[in-house]
Amino acid sequence: MIVMKFGGTSVKNAIGIRRVIGIIKNNLHKNPIIVFSALAGITNLLEESVQSAINQQSVLVAELISQIRERHLTIIQELLDDDESYHALQTALTLEIKKLESLLTATTTIRVESNDLNHAVLSIGEILSSLILNTAMQKAGIDAIYVDARDIMITTNKNNHIIPVPDLIRKEARGRLLPLIRENKTIVSQGFIAATSDGVPTTLGRNGSDFSASLLGAALDVEEIQIWTDVDGILTADPTIIPSAKHLDVMTFDEASELAYFGARVLYPAAIQPAVEKGIPVRVLNSNHPELPGTLILKNFDRTQQKIVKSIAYKENITLLTIKSSQLLISTKILGELFQHLAEHNMRVYAFSKSAIKLSLTLEHTIQLDHILKQFRQIGKVKVEQHKAIVSIVGEKMKRNPEITAQILALLRQAHIRTDLISQFASQLSFMFIIDQVDIEKTIKLLHSKYIEEED
Repeated sequence: MIVMKFGGTSVKNAIGIRRVIGIIKNNLHKNPIIVFSALAGITNLLEESVQSAINQQSVLVAELISQIRERHLTIIQELLDDDESYHALQTALTLEIKKLESLLTATTTIRVESNDLNHAVLSIGEILSSLILNTAMQKAGIDAIYVDARDIMITTNKNNHIIPVPDLIRKEARGRLLPLIRENKTIVSQGFIAATSDGVPTTLGRNGSDFSASLLGAALDVEEIQIWTDVDGILTADPTIIPSAKHLDVMTFDEASELAYFGARVLYPAAIQPAVEKGIPVRVLNSNHPELPGTLILKNFDRTQQKIVKSIAYKENITLLTIKSSQLLISTKILGELFQHLAEHNMRVYAFSKSAIKLSLTLEHTIQLDHILKQFRQIGKVKVEQHKAIVSIVGEKMKRNPEITAQILALLRQAHIRTDLISQFASQLSFMFIIDQVDIEKTIKLLHSKYIEEED
């Protein structure tokens, strides 16, 4: 039994859906459970429709609904013959579009954003796409069955954050899905969408489909979780900067987590955590080239033949804040208050450094920066440096090579690349530092050439 998650970029049209069905057919002997995302770009249209409804832009709302309707109806016209199953699917899609119209009408009426309405609207993209896939799979001779993820993916609200409830997910997944699997049914469900135990729609956030797949895989103790996307796997660097970047055959969960957290665009940072806890392998594959092996992510493997540096990731649009306290020292209480304030604004701190009277930390650039600075200036003087980037060099073998940090810093100095904040512990498998955003390309090319290409 495996979980196969297909992302929106790999299912943007009828050709992509046919390709996905071919991949599923080749894996039927593994009892696959399909986690399907919305078609590429649909979630963006749904988000825009919500904002337009709040702004009372009824004409734009109607145009967006029409775009969403036509996109899906065009795909089923290309996928299916004009028969009974086609008309049944057309009716089901039309019903979901009517629900969308009702939800957006309600949003227009109340004139403010409602979390419940917002989640319900955003859920429709996954419902529409998975209905199409289920019917197309049945027409292709696969014994597919549609299962609404909201009956299984149970969440709760904690401090205004949507949190999955693993025990309830496991109970519902095993109770609802295992009997179907024993009947050799191929389950088609959705990523990203969920519900509370009372049935109120929720979502797991953008890129949450990987998280759904991992949660479902952990709940069912599957053999492998497959993330099908539009790249050949996890690469040694961003291919837009390093066109010759190579895909990695295998890596550890820790390496993948570091890369995802610090900017690698293949995986959502928290997505693989449920799989990590269960020790379930995760494989990243390219739906456009299913013959390629992709990248296998394991808890442990033989690292003796591995390179010191496995991959280089970066994250742009970073703001570096340095607070110099007017008090003698920045206490634990003050730190707690600062981080609580950041949490209230849903701000992620990627790295920080503290001395007796100074604190430096990195945040993603945000329109809420003024609110954050107002709080910080109650402590002391704040220096704001924008247009920064985080670079993270990742590899398990870096743990046993402490001298590499000095080598990297010397290399950067020779290239006249300024580093602002450095973070590494003796047991860490990554070395992170802050640079000016304009130096991203120069830095990545320099490090990739030295530590990855020269080691080949």
